[in-house]
Amino acid sequence: MGFCTDSEYEEFLETVVMVEQMLVHSGFTILKYYLDISRKEQKRRLRDRDRDPLKQWKISPIDRKAGKLWDKYSEARNTMLARTHSVFAPWIVVRADDKNAARLAVIRDILARCGSREHGDAELPDPAVAFTFDRAAFDDGSLAE
Repeated sequence: MGFCTDSEYEEFLETVVMVEQMLVHSGFTILKYYLDISRKEQKRRLRDRDRDPLKQWKISPIDRKAGKLWDKYSEARNTMLARTHSVFAPWIVVRADDKNAARLAVIRDILARCGSREHGDAELPDPAVAFTFDRAAFDDGSLAE
């Protein structure tokens, strides 16, 4: 979409893991969630936004262009996940076709990672909805096509 040059993109991919590692070493907790939406669900949501006057504020010209670039965006997603996932700052993939299940999974994951232990253990998210990224997800159908 032209938001950065190829060299800026490559520099980001080369340095982000080091920056995240330094932040974690300094005491920060980094939580990275990738909300994975299927092509079918994305088309439905965009169609709803076009038709519903109360949702039209959510749509932009970029959304219309992005739909035509689904395959390129999926390739960029795969590159980003593979190159920026680390032990220090892992990606948590959240299947987000079902908004309520996705929101609940993110809340549960945050509470499990950062929540107060004085109130007991937080319920873990459903692993069918939220899971730590693994390269096998590219081949096993875990990520939306």
